[in-house]
Amino acid sequence: MMHFMKSRFVLRALAASLVTLAAAGCTSDEESATTEGTMRSDGYALFAVENERQQRNDVTVTVREADPGATYVLLYSERPPRNVGWFLFDPSTKSRCGGSTGPHCEVPGFGHMVDVVTVPEGASEVVLRDERCGCNADSDESSWTGHWAILRVERTDRTNALTFDVRALKVRGYASEPKVDQLQ
Repeated sequence: MMHFMKSRFVLRALAASLVTLAAAGCTSDEESATTEGTMRSDGYALFAVENERQQRNDVTVTVREADPGATYVLLYSERPPRNVGWFLFDPSTKSRCGGSTGPHCEVPGFGHMVDVVTVPEGASEVVLRDERCGCNADSDESSWTGHWAILRVERTDRTNALTFDVRALKVRGYASEPKVDQLQ
């Protein structure tokens, strides 16, 4: 009888271990979301990324059909920017934000300049990047939303096709697929 009970205990422990391993295998260290969008003819586009939990967002924006010599800026703000739409901006007046935002990269009312790129001669596509994190591991189930705007410095009255890609990386536990919406 004792041998039977021991075997039953071992089988239950083994079954519990397999369930735990299977559950761990169903979670992901990263998830991604991509959306195709359009920069309006005034040279501005705004995207919101909603995250169900605390996780890092690696954002890549590809601007297609870009004019050689045109300059594009990527702006980030935690909340929807107070001001939206194209505005006159000289990116040389700010420093690009590295890992943290601050006054050196703040564009009042619009967010923080996280990347800037000028289209090289002969090219018709450029890539802008940013990494932001909802990194409160003590509250990893709390949602957070980030806002990214793309601004073409020159007013050309042309639209640009955009690909907005987000790769969400886990902070703790697992990553969930972010929801991306073009707001403007």
